Amino acid sequence: MRSMLFLILLAFGLTFLGIYCESKKDPYEIGMHWDYNIVCENGFIFKQNRYGIIQVLNSDGTPLKCGEKIY
Repeated sequence: MRSMLFLILLAFGLTFLGIYCESKKDPYEIGMHWDYNIVCENGFIFKQNRYGIIQVLNSDGTPLKCGEKIY
């Protein structure tokens, strides 16, 4: 019973640690994130999740290029 409680608490602790670390990352950094991927193809950045691929746009509507920060 104690070991089961310990495993449950460990699972919750690791989940909250993962959520905390994910919240501190740049949301448009290339690589895997909690529930989506950021990929660089043909010089532009795309957000890929289970529903499809979306091109990331700047605030003025221009596509975000690889290696640039979003504005």
